[in-house]
Amino acid sequence: MTKIEKEHPSALRLAEVAEVFAGVGVSREETIERPGDKLPVIGVRDLQDGAVSPIGRLDTVGFHDRNRAISYAVRENDVLVTGRGTQLKFGLVGSETAGAVASGNVIVIRPKAPTIGGALFAILSSDVFRPKIEVLRRGATTLLSLSPKDLAKIEIDLPPVDEQQRIAALVTDTQTAYRTAIEAAEIRRALARRLIDARLFGTIKQL
Repeated sequence: MTKIEKEHPSALRLAEVAEVFAGVGVSREETIERPGDKLPVIGVRDLQDGAVSPIGRLDTVGFHDRNRAISYAVRENDVLVTGRGTQLKFGLVGSETAGAVASGNVIVIRPKAPTIGGALFAILSSDVFRPKIEVLRRGATTLLSLSPKDLAKIEIDLPPVDEQQRIAALVTDTQTAYRTAIEAAEIRRALARRLIDARLFGTIKQL
């Protein structure tokens, strides 16, 4: 039995169950167009409602050192947290985002086996746990920063692995249902807009 699998493992630090690190910083020089050297980058705005934007919707950036940038590529089931910004936001990386590069404004929390990423996301983003992270954020203005080092020290209790798997499955099902509902609502709105335009102007816009 591993330490994580013991019942109610008190005083576990986040660093014991996951790697915690900030993404790669992007300099002005690296935003210059470089043919064949551009990579999709995850920024703060790409963390929405617990999900992370798919690669096709991410901005791309040209990196001077491609190999270094790739070392910050996210993996499926990584948990992302805003390291700098006005809001504390979370995201769980899915297959549609895996391989994109985390920017320096994003902290990557990569679960160590046997910890389950979906369960870790559920705990960290919960209304119960969120205030514990909020107090770690620092800044003189509304633009606050969170240190990966401070976050790694936070204490966390993990349920047994089988319960983590059940929680992760619930997270996945909930996010899938939410995204499906949002996409359906956007399609209905676009169709309604087309019908309204047709009645007003006798034209129909392409979707």
